[in-house]
Amino acid sequence: NILMNGAQVISQRGTAALTASASSDTFITDRFRISNYSDATFTGQQVADAPTDFEYSCKVTTTGTDTSLAAGQYQRFITAIEGYNMNQLNYGSSSAKTCTLSFYVKSSLTGAFYVFGFNSAANRSIVVGYTIDAANTWEKKTLTIAGDTSGTWLTTNGAGMYFGWSLGSGTNFHTTTTDAFQAGFKMAKSDQVNVAGTSSATWQVTGVQLEVGDTATDFEHRTYGDELLQCQRYYQEMNIVNYPLQAY
Repeated sequence: NILMNGAQVISQRGTAALTASASSDTFITDRFRISNYSDATFTGQQVADAPTDFEYSCKVTTTGTDTSLAAGQYQRFITAIEGYNMNQLNYGSSSAKTCTLSFYVKSSLTGAFYVFGFNSAANRSIVVGYTIDAANTWEKKTLTIAGDTSGTWLTTNGAGMYFGWSLGSGTNFHTTTTDAFQAGFKMAKSDQVNVAGTSSATWQVTGVQLEVGDTATDFEHRTYGDELLQCQRYYQEMNIVNYPLQAY
């Protein structure tokens, strides 16, 4: 699994609901954040609600609506892949590899949704669609992510690739091209459900896995310690405790 904390088990910032206000980026579970650049507000938190074989998910809830997104507005749930962790994909060359993304999703809303990926310069992007068929029901989605033979993709300690789930976007970020990389920064088609348009709407995700190849395998459950150690490369919550000195 190229992604970290896909099972949403690490939440160093706590389990209480965190507010994602307008024009803000708010980390929720480790390595995942809400980017909210609309007039809406959301909360996000780790919750003990998940499909079989999982314990936790990350839940996004609309607390203030924006029923008509302006052209340059959007909201998304997003993670970054460090360049060192994706250099095996050979993006930007004729040897670029196809990957498979799998995840479990649950929402109070049904309809068309999209995942997307883009490079650090935000000038190469891919949009792939999925459908939420039943409200408030865990559904597993498996999507093919084509490799990009063009563009510049960092393979050092910068963000090699951003990967996200659209929760609604304005026309500046819409495309009619899916399942292939294209020039520009796109996140969805025009039929994407606007999660910000419905008060108290919810969207949840867990079991996120991105792997090389065109076949999804069972989710890679790492130990809690291994997952925590990986996440602490990027963020560490320090709890300082004063212990009394011992007399010897």
